[in-house]
Amino acid sequence: MTSSRTRDPGYRPDLEGLRGVAILLVLLCHVRIPGAEAGFVGVDVFFVLSGFLITGLLVNERERTGRIGLGPFYARRARRILPAAVLVLATTLLAAPLVLSPLDLRRIADDGMAASLSLANMRYAVDATDYFAPVDASPMLHFWSLAVEEQFYLLWPILLLTVARIGRPRLAMAALAIAVLAGSFVLSFMLTDTSGAWAYFSLPTRAWQLTAGGLLALGAPLLSRVPHAVAAAVGWLGAALLGASLVAIGPTTAYPGLASLLPTIGAVALIASGGVVGSPGWIVFARAPLRWLGRISYSLYLWHWPILVLGPVALGLGMAADEGGGDDLAIQVGLGLLAVAIAAVTWRLVEEPFRRGRLTLWGRARGVALAGATALILVLGSTAIGVVGDREVAAAAALDAGAASTADESSPAGLVDRAASSSASGSSTAPEEPPMPSMPERTVVSAPSSTASTPPSTESRPKPRIDGALPRDLTPSLARARQDTDPLRADGCGLSLAGSKPPACAYGDKNGTVTVALVGDSHAAHWFPAIELLARQRRWRLVPFTKFSCVFVDMRIWSPRLKREYTECEVWRERVVGRLVALRPDLVIVAADQELPVVVDRDDDPTLQGAAMARLIRRIPGGVAIIVDTPRSEYDVPACLAQHRTSIERCTTTRSAAFGWRHMLREREAARLTGATLVDLSAATCPTDPCPPVVGSILVYRDHHHLPATFVRSLVDELGGGAARRR
Repeated sequence: MTSSRTRDPGYRPDLEGLRGVAILLVLLCHVRIPGAEAGFVGVDVFFVLSGFLITGLLVNERERTGRIGLGPFYARRARRILPAAVLVLATTLLAAPLVLSPLDLRRIADDGMAASLSLANMRYAVDATDYFAPVDASPMLHFWSLAVEEQFYLLWPILLLTVARIGRPRLAMAALAIAVLAGSFVLSFMLTDTSGAWAYFSLPTRAWQLTAGGLLALGAPLLSRVPHAVAAAVGWLGAALLGASLVAIGPTTAYPGLASLLPTIGAVALIASGGVVGSPGWIVFARAPLRWLGRISYSLYLWHWPILVLGPVALGLGMAADEGGGDDLAIQVGLGLLAVAIAAVTWRLVEEPFRRGRLTLWGRARGVALAGATALILVLGSTAIGVVGDREVAAAAALDAGAASTADESSPAGLVDRAASSSASGSSTAPEEPPMPSMPERTVVSAPSSTASTPPSTESRPKPRIDGALPRDLTPSLARARQDTDPLRADGCGLSLAGSKPPACAYGDKNGTVTVALVGDSHAAHWFPAIELLARQRRWRLVPFTKFSCVFVDMRIWSPRLKREYTECEVWRERVVGRLVALRPDLVIVAADQELPVVVDRDDDPTLQGAAMARLIRRIPGGVAIIVDTPRSEYDVPACLAQHRTSIERCTTTRSAAFGWRHMLREREAARLTGATLVDLSAATCPTDPCPPVVGSILVYRDHHHLPATFVRSLVDELGGGAARRR
């Protein structure tokens, strides 16, 4: 990633232009320009370039002086990397508390600490972060690739120095590069299918791209003998491969894996061509505009991501800018251009003075000490921001708890809590299911008959809040909102992404004569608190089958988190069907997120998905009720309300945005094909336009699309009684 123009005789304008192409691809991708979705391959190009340039410098020094000076090398890298990185990190850490919610500051502080210590990639790998998930986006997420390079810079010279002591140094170093390349690529290929985050973020799975560039530098004497016509042809082949990667790599492509060969080999070929006459380097990359972008590429890479992440929030757009359409796209483009301007200034006033030594007034030892002190200051700054966030959240929790203790016990939440506490049974997990009782009369779950477009009278419901200040007795409190969830995973009864064997669990009355099963993803799980309450009240035996992101459809689906086909989900669904056939429940309740990433493009059709859901429903016994998916907020509601406690209206979402064009289409088609009961609680979850983030004193969301347990339990009457209609 780090590079700049030099005045050395070996300076290659084509490589500077290639850096410009790489950063342009990354920028277009992150701005969400249509057609540039695979522009993240620009990072792969940077890796190859870094490996080529760094290895070339080390090998040339070894052959010129007979040694590799690790101290001067690390000092040069620190001088090149740290000034701009420190500026961006410090600015981001200062801006985050002004822009983001206090609920997010602990996460931002941890991200800043990891970035300061060059461990950002490890943090995101451990957290299984999705690079492109808007809700999870950190303004420092892009430091993962810088961490990969810094870790490579730390280890690679030591390895080269070690093998250089062998009789033929260049050959020994080439053998080392080949071994690292092969081992790293195999590991990357294997982990792409089993642990996508580690494959994407870690040095061991990315080292092959850096060493591919290094191997190219080691083979430079051989490349110099290649005829210019052949070199030019190789360059055009590389350009074709890089272009092909932009077309062939899509949202459902397992990455890095085999797909990363396209941009990596393309970059190797472009570098190998040497910018000879007739090559793309000579015709295209050596042009002034691309070379200028290449010169500021490091600063631009550092600045563009925090500006694109924090900018929309600062402008009050929340998650709306993540949709990438219309005015939002124009705003993202404007922010991208702003990043270019700031990067140009940073290159001129920060990068160049430090790199060329005009601001380097200390020796090597002082430089290392300064680098350590800088990292320490950033770590301490990150810690301080985390402490500030924790204190604000704790203060909010104390305020909410004090207010809640004086709240009217007749509030909806209080009634629901008393009903739950006075119910018998409780919940339990069991190693195996008890025998099935005899088949009773079919039980149905019903709901109000209103649709999202025609809300009913809300006289019997608490008043939705779409403006003004938060109620002092908000339940759950903002500090506890994200923990106000179903107990399934904690009980070992709900699966996360890993695993495909449904646990054997039972809730409610384990010996009840009516058996109800709950099936689906996390959107099914968030209905569990109300269904469990019904099970206690009506003495049902409740058996849950839930798995994160696993929609109950007979269709190949994609996992953005795993960055591959979600095969665990496919196996889990088949096992759940088998369990249901053996269990023979009286009622199966199915619910799922309406957002469904698919492997096959044509399956991105709610009607086809409804038919795929119907295929599974036909295979299971008993009655079936399908709960229509809940509306989605444009904001992470607890975080938004933490920022706007006196202006709830800042956190509302229009009906059209909340429901979207897919609303109810999949569920309605599945119900039509199977005769299942369609349960639509849209009027209860979004009774007004815009949809409220708070109803009465109850928080409606615990993020931007999951309902908290308290709110779900408040809907127990709507879920369990009323005049449902089959649609």
